[in-house]
Amino acid sequence: MKITLIGAGSVTFAKNLLCDILQYPELSEATICLMDIDASRLKVAEVMTNRIIAKLQVKAKVQATLSQREAITGANYVICTIQVGGYKPATVSDFEIPKKYGLRQTIADTLGVGGVFRALRTIPVLTSIAADIAQVGARDCMLLNYTNPMAMLCWAVDRAVGIPHVGLCHSVQGTSHQLSRYIGLPYEDITYKVAGINHMAFFLKFEYKKQDAYPLLFQLLEKNFPQDKVRFEMMRRTGYFVTESSEHQSEYVPYFIHHGEEIINQFDIPLDEYIRRCESIIKTWKKEEAALLGEDQGGDITINARSMEYGSSIIRSHVTNDPCVIYGNVPNRGLITNLQQGCCVEVPCLIDAAGIQPTYIGNLPPQLAAICATNINVQALTVEAALTKKREHIYHAVMMDPHTATQLTLDKIWAMCDELIEEHQRNGFLGEFAPTIASTGRTAAGTSDRVIAQAELKEELVQNGAEGIAAVENVEVNVSITNPRKEAYDASFKVISRTHDGRQVNGVVPVTVPVPAGETITKTLRVSAPAELKEGFRVALEPGTRDILGLDLVIRPRKVLSVKDAPAKFALNLHGFPAVGGEITKLDGGRLSFTFRVQDSNIVTDAKQPWTRSSLELFFSRKSKGEITQIFLLPAPKGGKPVALRAGTLEEIPGIELTQAWEPLGYTLQVVAPKELLGLDAASDKFLFDMYANLSALGEAHSGGVTRLGGKRDSHVTNEAFAQVAG
Repeated sequence: MKITLIGAGSVTFAKNLLCDILQYPELSEATICLMDIDASRLKVAEVMTNRIIAKLQVKAKVQATLSQREAITGANYVICTIQVGGYKPATVSDFEIPKKYGLRQTIADTLGVGGVFRALRTIPVLTSIAADIAQVGARDCMLLNYTNPMAMLCWAVDRAVGIPHVGLCHSVQGTSHQLSRYIGLPYEDITYKVAGINHMAFFLKFEYKKQDAYPLLFQLLEKNFPQDKVRFEMMRRTGYFVTESSEHQSEYVPYFIHHGEEIINQFDIPLDEYIRRCESIIKTWKKEEAALLGEDQGGDITINARSMEYGSSIIRSHVTNDPCVIYGNVPNRGLITNLQQGCCVEVPCLIDAAGIQPTYIGNLPPQLAAICATNINVQALTVEAALTKKREHIYHAVMMDPHTATQLTLDKIWAMCDELIEEHQRNGFLGEFAPTIASTGRTAAGTSDRVIAQAELKEELVQNGAEGIAAVENVEVNVSITNPRKEAYDASFKVISRTHDGRQVNGVVPVTVPVPAGETITKTLRVSAPAELKEGFRVALEPGTRDILGLDLVIRPRKVLSVKDAPAKFALNLHGFPAVGGEITKLDGGRLSFTFRVQDSNIVTDAKQPWTRSSLELFFSRKSKGEITQIFLLPAPKGGKPVALRAGTLEEIPGIELTQAWEPLGYTLQVVAPKELLGLDAASDKFLFDMYANLSALGEAHSGGVTRLGGKRDSHVTNEAFAQVAG
C-alpha cells in the first residue's frame, strides 16, 4: 500500500497525519511517499518521517521526491496539503492589495476576494494532481484534500476530473469539542448532526445524552458569553451554531466588519489575523523545526497522540472494511436538496471498503440554506472562472461576495481584481484569461488600463492638544497618478475638500496631469481645509471618466498626550466601566516611565499567545507610517514576576524594568524602559503610541475582554490610530 503526501513540506501538519497513520497496525507497513517542491522542506519531512518510523518500531518505508507524477504513480491514497504561492508573495497580496481599496479581511482563505484568488491559483495545481491520479494512480486511488478553499477546490476536482475524493476539515470535530467545553459537559456524552458547506455547516442537532442541548448554549448567550461572539450572535439570529470560528464567520456574512470599529470591537473580530499567525510561525520556525525533529531532545522525536483529523481513519476503514463515520466535503448529488446540485457540501459520510458514502440530509432550514447560497454563488463563479478561463467570472465571483459587496463599489471591485490578477500573473500563479465583457475598464487582451490617482499628506498636520488638528487654511497633498497603459495619458480630475459628513469645503482644484506610459507622476497640490478641523476632513479625488480610479485621502486627528510639564494621563473603559488608568512620564537618560492601573481581577497569562489572556500590548512608532515596535507586558499573579516580551519572537526583553503591585481587583504595573528598546529616538520626546489591555475579568461582576486606546484592532500593521506623545 502506498500513501502519498503532496505538500509534505507542511511538516507540522504532516507530522500529525503521519503519526496518526503509522499508529494503526493495519497501516504500519505502508510505503509513505513524500512530495514537495521545496527540497529543503522535503528533506526535513523525510528525516522526521524516518524518525517517527524508528520511534514507533514499525516497518513502513519512506520515499521522497520532487516529482508530483512520480509520487502519485501507483499510489492508493493521495493526501494533499499544499499552499500555492506561499505566504509571500501570494497570501500577502491577498491582504495588502484589497486593503488599498478599503477592504479588510481576517483569514481570507475560504471566501471573499482572498478565497477567490487562493482558489484561482490552486485549482490548476489540484486538478493536475487529480489528473495524475486518474492516469497513474492505483485503481480506485482516493484523493484526501486538506487544502483551502475546500469547497471551491473539491467542486473543481469533481467537474474537471471526477475521481474519488473527499475534502477534510477539522471544524466539525473541533467545534463539537469546543461546545462541550463551553457548556461544561463530558464530550463522550455529546452527539450531533451537522450539514451545510465547508466552514458554513450548522449543528442541526446538538444533544447531551440524547436530549437537546441547545438550551444550554442559549443560556450562555443570555449571559453574554465572552468567547466566539460572532458565532453566538449568528446562533441568536438563525437558531443554529455554525462550525467555523468567529474570525472566519465574520467575513462570510455582511453583518460585522463592514459596520465599523464599534462592531469590530464589540465582536472581537481580529482583522489581518491570518497574516499575524503566518508571521508568528515564520519567526519561530527554526525552533519549531527542531521540536518536530526531536533535535531539542537529542533526536528523540515525540510521537503525537492520535489527532482528531479524519485522514488516517478513512484509510484504515477503507483498507479493513471496519466502518467509521466522518464529516466530509463531497459533491451534492441529492444530499442537501435545497442547495445547488453539484456544489460541494459537508455532510456525515460512512467509510468502509466500498469507499465514501455520504448521508442524505434533505432540506436545510430555509434560513441556513439562504446563508449557504450566498457563499455557494461565489464558489460557483470562481470554479467557472478557473475551469473556463473566462476573466469576467473573476469579477462576478468577487462582486457576489457578501463582505466585499458591502464594502466596495463595482468600480473598485473591478480595479482591485485587475490589480490582483496582474500581481498573480507577474508571479506565475495565473495564466491568461479570455477577453473580458464590455465596460470593465480593461482591454480585450486583459492587461491593465485603469489609471489610479491617490493622495497623501506631504507632511503630517500639527496637533493642537486636545482640540485636534491645528487650524490651517490650506493643506499640501502629494497626488500620485499611475498610468499602466502602453501610451501616454492625460489624467484629469477634481480635487475637493470635504468634511466627513460629505459637505464640500470652498475650493475645487481642477487637475490635468500628462503621465507617460507605464510611469507614475507625483504632483503637489494645495487644497483648502475646513475652518473647523477638530474632526479632520477628507480630500476627495473625483475623476470625470471611468478610466481613472480616485482614492480619497482621509485625515483624522490624533489623540494628544503631553509629557512636557507633567505625566500624560489617559483612561480606557471596558463594557462602559473603568478598566485601565495610565500615565506616561519622560525621564532623564532617554528613558520613559509608564504606570498602568489595571482592573483585572483574575490574572491568567499565556506566554505563547499573550493576547488571549491577561496582558498589555504596547505599540510605538517614531512617525506617521513609520515602523512599529510592539511589546507585550504580562502581569503575574500575586507574588510572581511580570515579564516583557517582544512581539513575534515572544522572547523576554532585557533592559525593561517592571514593578508590580497587587490590589483586590487588579494590579498596578510600573514600567521603565530606554527609548531605544521601544524603537524610538532617544533624543526626541515626540512619538506615536497605542496600547491594548487584555483582561481576564473586570471587577467582581463583569467578564473580561479587550480595550484599546486608539480604538482599532490593527495597530501591529498601521499607526493611523496611535496617539501623539509630545514633550
